[in-house]
Amino acid sequence: MKQYRTACPLDCWDQCALLVTEEKGKIHSIGPDPAQLVTGNMICKKGRQYLDRLNHPDRLHYPLLKNGSSFKRISWSEALQLMADKITAALAKHGPLSLLHFNDGGYGGLLKNIESRFFSALGGCTTHKGSLCWGAGLAAQKYDFGSVIAHPFEDLVNSRLVIIWGRNPANTSVHILPFIRKARENEARVVLIDPLRTATAALADEYFRVRPGSDGALALGMARVIIKNGLVDRSFIENQSSGFDQFETMCADYTPARVEALTGLPAEVIEKLAVEYAGSKPAALLIGIGLQRHSNGCNTVRAIDALAALSGNIGIPGGGASYVNFRISRYIDHAFLKGKDLEPQRRYYPKPQLAAALAGLQDPPIEFLYISRANPLVQVGNSAALRRAVENVPFVVTTDHFMTDSAAASDLVLPCTNFLEAEDLFYNSMSHQYLAYGFKVVDPPGECRSEYDYLKELADLLGLKGYPDPLPDKILTRALKLLTEATGITLEEIKEKAPLLMPGGNNIPWVERVFETADRKYNFFSASAERDGGDGLPCYREPLEISNRILRDEGYTYWFVTPHSRDSIHSMHRLPDGKTLPAAYLHPQTAEKEGLVGGERIGVSSKRGSIEVEAVVSDTVPPGTVMVYQGWWQASGAAVNNLTSDQITDLGYQAAYYDCLCRIDHQD
Repeated sequence: MKQYRTACPLDCWDQCALLVTEEKGKIHSIGPDPAQLVTGNMICKKGRQYLDRLNHPDRLHYPLLKNGSSFKRISWSEALQLMADKITAALAKHGPLSLLHFNDGGYGGLLKNIESRFFSALGGCTTHKGSLCWGAGLAAQKYDFGSVIAHPFEDLVNSRLVIIWGRNPANTSVHILPFIRKARENEARVVLIDPLRTATAALADEYFRVRPGSDGALALGMARVIIKNGLVDRSFIENQSSGFDQFETMCADYTPARVEALTGLPAEVIEKLAVEYAGSKPAALLIGIGLQRHSNGCNTVRAIDALAALSGNIGIPGGGASYVNFRISRYIDHAFLKGKDLEPQRRYYPKPQLAAALAGLQDPPIEFLYISRANPLVQVGNSAALRRAVENVPFVVTTDHFMTDSAAASDLVLPCTNFLEAEDLFYNSMSHQYLAYGFKVVDPPGECRSEYDYLKELADLLGLKGYPDPLPDKILTRALKLLTEATGITLEEIKEKAPLLMPGGNNIPWVERVFETADRKYNFFSASAERDGGDGLPCYREPLEISNRILRDEGYTYWFVTPHSRDSIHSMHRLPDGKTLPAAYLHPQTAEKEGLVGGERIGVSSKRGSIEVEAVVSDTVPPGTVMVYQGWWQASGAAVNNLTSDQITDLGYQAAYYDCLCRIDHQD
């Protein structure tokens, strides 16, 4: 029996370090690697499920070609020649912009990013900007700080106050929980702010339920209290920030009474929370992804960032406005992976608006769609419109492990390798800064192949130059060039010592209080945000659909929210099994209003579509809310993005999933 060190490839906060045992070509166990000091004590159910996914009876083993209403098995040579023919025809007819590449976070390794270079070698393509889940917050912190860097989990033990804002680590980042508990043992207070009473509330000393999408108003109301009471850090304001005077003027409008009306929190609670935060230095803000999934998402995060700046909780142990951590990513040669040296053409569309791009782009139209690491037909908002748009694309290719909804809508489906069946490097945790090499542990089943391998063969068929040799070591060594130059860390060292903590990975961000903005200061006012078409200041606007009076008059009166469940990352672990029924969680007041007691089969609909779910009565959701966990496939009848729109956030080109009103339809 042999043991391998690797890491989980999921698009998750924690990216667990793993120990995998193998004997005679079979994997016996997947468990935590104690050498990694953040995640080494345990792995979650999502990681453990990989053992089942590896050998699942529904896993794809061979290339499949659409044949009427079903698929037929073909050889790899046939599949790649067909792709070559379709690409060649599209290039001849309309040029490289008639090719569209859609990918997402279904796999977190480095090597599969080489797909972007393949399309650059073709001359370019149409592709997305922005994201489905976190782009608004990323944009916010770039406008404020110039870069996105978070405090390490370990630093929470230095905090006197921890505010968990719109984040549910009990479900989505379990490895931060011991550090939160340790902070409480050190007499820090823990506060949770969230419309949902999540499992994280059990860790908090106090829980505040705010109205959906009103977090930015709360932050600005708190900022006004801090400024008015003279609790600002004058040294930081005067020496390390810019735009404060404009910000102060704007905040004057956010009186406790006005913010009470916007958030639902009593004015005295808002004032008390603001004073406590400013007076509990060092105080940490842990900012979640959910609160920026509204049309005002970027400004919401900017308003919360401003609290840390006002109070001087930046650049100090125990402080910070921590969203996600991009330290390592700064040292990956993304320009090489994207093939920028090949000078490709690029046409961009906002990622949440894939349907509009497929249906509306006409100069040139889309002739060839390649989908990887994603299942957009359930992940992207307004799914019905996207299904119609995909049907009209002349040729669609999806690479995946299973026949997802997106694969089933494709003309050609390619079976790709699992993370234990090919070498790779894992570097993009949203929290810790450990590097892990992914060894090939077992051979893939059937004829599964890695993307970087079969794309090399396709590149040869097309006679492309610029796509590299598919040997993993060569690609990884080149992609790590910036890291090696900056730190001396080589690929061989990562293989030998992984999990390897990035030098400086546990440093406190911004200790010198010199930022990466244009003026090297924290920006209360961002000229960059204004140039990008947004507000220079983090002003508050009500979420567009939630405040839509016409929709409410038409009976769409409930907020529809779709968080991650504890055991799944969107559709990654939602393989149809018929065992688990999708549920809609309703507050007792909502259930009583609708004449429901729980257990009934109900419909939930928006202007865009509908789903069918079982009603569950629970006070974990606020009144006037319907909550359904995301990730269900269409076969379940509860694919949540049938209801959501393709609306994007104020900045960051991100999906405003949580700007969604729905109604409850009773079944006959």
